[in-house]
Amino acid sequence: MSRPIEGKAYPFIHARRIRWGESDPARIAYTARFLDFAMDAIEAFFTDRLGVSFYEFNVDMGSGSPFVRVELDFRSPVTPRDTLETEVRIARLGGSSVTFVVIGRVGDRVSYEGRLVCAFVDSTGEKMKPIPIPPEFRAKLEADVLPG
Repeated sequence: MSRPIEGKAYPFIHARRIRWGESDPARIAYTARFLDFAMDAIEAFFTDRLGVSFYEFNVDMGSGSPFVRVELDFRSPVTPRDTLETEVRIARLGGSSVTFVVIGRVGDRVSYEGRLVCAFVDSTGEKMKPIPIPPEFRAKLEADVLPG
């Protein structure tokens, strides 16, 4: 389930229940799953804000948006009892890249925070080449850039 906050371009919230299969022997979400949680939220944001899914953008439009940098900081564990809400914002909109900020929460408790950078590329040739963010996408994304 995803939802933008009413009356604001940001933040965008993507909620998901933690499943038993995502936990480790300590009965908390397995560390590697947090990148999936962040990517799922960003993909939902991308679809909501731009009107196309990652799949459509990458396959149907001949472009790509590979992630070139990922940072995650863990604050508190989540369990299969929890619904994790990941907030997605844009920290920076570059010429051909977007820096996303994600904050995962269970209620008021922060579970994880991260910064992820994706680049816009032409993927039609043998080698990916950076391209400017398409103007129609840039216009939509600018509303979600954090102030300052």
